Amino acid sequence: MDDIFEPRRKKFFCVLRTLLPAVFPALLCILFLAAVSRTSEGALEKEQTVLLQALEHGAVQTYALTGKYPESLSQLLEEYHITYDRQKFVIEYIPSGSNLFPMISVLPLEEDKGGIL
Repeated sequence: MDDIFEPRRKKFFCVLRTLLPAVFPALLCILFLAAVSRTSEGALEKEQTVLLQALEHGAVQTYALTGKYPESLSQLLEEYHITYDRQKFVIEYIPSGSNLFPMISVLPLEEDKGGIL
């Protein structure tokens, strides 16, 4: 009985031995690219959070020093020398009055989904 299945086993292991050297590096490349993609997404989120915190801190510091919040985003960016990548983020700054905290949002631009949103 064992003799009947032996040629199939030999063919299977021969094919496996032939394909394994080609499949293994391809699998490693896929895993590496997935890890890099995940890392870059995490870095973008971290950059967005840090930028939002810097803007909020600058607004609060301006209020503490002058008694009013910055009137515009450009004023806030200039006074605290805050720079950011305009290709990655859009900042929404809506003043609510001189003594009310402004609405500040940092929105990421997504280029990989059919263009910039």
